Amino acid sequence: MNGKGFLLPLCILMALTVTGCGGKKEESAVKAASMEQIYAEKGIPVTVREMAYEDFSAYRKYPTVLYARSESTAYASISDVVRSINVKVGDRVVQDQVILSLSQDNQTYQHARLSYENARSTYDRSLVLFGNGDISRQDFDNAKMQYDLARTNLDAAADMINIKAPIGGTITQLNVHTTANVRPGSPLFTVSNRNGYEGRFFVEANEIDLIKNGERVFIYKDGDTIEGRITQVSLVMDVTKQAFPVTAFFDVQSRKLVSGMGADLSVETYRNEHALVVERKELIRDANGYKAYVALDGKARPVQVRLGQEHGLSFEVLGGLNEGDLLITQGNQRVSPDVTLNIVQKNTIKAE
Repeated sequence: MNGKGFLLPLCILMALTVTGCGGKKEESAVKAASMEQIYAEKGIPVTVREMAYEDFSAYRKYPTVLYARSESTAYASISDVVRSINVKVGDRVVQDQVILSLSQDNQTYQHARLSYENARSTYDRSLVLFGNGDISRQDFDNAKMQYDLARTNLDAAADMINIKAPIGGTITQLNVHTTANVRPGSPLFTVSNRNGYEGRFFVEANEIDLIKNGERVFIYKDGDTIEGRITQVSLVMDVTKQAFPVTAFFDVQSRKLVSGMGADLSVETYRNEHALVVERKELIRDANGYKAYVALDGKARPVQVRLGQEHGLSFEVLGGLNEGDLLITQGNQRVSPDVTLNIVQKNTIKAE
C-alpha cells in the first residue's frame, strides 16, 4: 500500500473519533441543559423538616472504674495454707457463710482448742463441786469466767481459719486458690452487694465548674443506656492527679455492670428541654459564621444561624431559626437565595 492509501483510512478514523467525542460532549451538555430546564420549571428538589422544640443535652466523657456500693473484702489474719474453697466467682452468698478454710493444724487454733477443752473440764468439775457445796461461789464463778473466755478465744481462732462472708451478696473476686500460702493482710475474696455501683473519675480545673451534684451521668453498654447521678464533687484537688475527684452513683442491678469494670462516663454538663436543634450537614459555613436555608412561599430563603452548645454533630440554635420554619435538610448545597424549590419530602423530625 502506498502512502496515500495508508493516510486515507487514518483520516477517516480520526474524523470519526472527533465526531464521537464531540457527540458525547454535546450529549452531556444536552442533559445538563435538560436538568437546568427541569429545575427552572419545577424547582430544585429538596427535603425539608419543620423546626420543633426538643430536649437537647451536651456531655463530657471521663474514664472510670466501677465498684459495688456495698462491697467488702476479707483478709487473712494468720499465716497459713488454703485447704478448701467452697464457692466460685459469681456465686450468691449470705452473711457469715464459710467461704474458704485454712489448715486446722494452725498453732493458734490448736492452742485455743486445747485451752478451751481444759477450761471446759475445769468448769464441769467446778459445777459438780459447787453443787455439793465443796467450793465457794467465787471459785465457781472464776472457773465459769475462764471457760467463757476460752470459748470466745476458740470462736475467734475458728474464724481465722474458717473465713466467712462479711456481708451477703455475690462473690466478685477470689484472690487465692487451694494450697496457696497466705499471710496476715493477704486479700482472700470480695463480696459485692448489688444495690448500686459507684464510679470515681477526675476532672481538670478548667472543667470542674461544669460538674454539679445531681447532674445526670450515663454509661452506654452493649446497646443499653444506664443512667446515674453525680453524688459528690470534691473541692480539694488530688495532688497526684492534679485534678478534682468526682463520684457518681448508679442505682441499678444490671448484669452488664461488674465491680472493678472500667467504663466511660458521659456527664451531662448542659441541658435545654425546650431547644431548637440542627445537624451539622444542615448548615453552610460562610464568612459570617453559619447559615441555613428555609423554604418560604416555595422559595429558598437564607438565614444566619447563631449556635449555642454542641453535642456530636448536633447544635443548639440560639437565633436565626424559629419554631415552624421549614428547614432545608437535603439539597441545601444546590440552592441559592430566592431559587424555586420542589419539596419532595417533608419530615417532622431531624434527618438521620
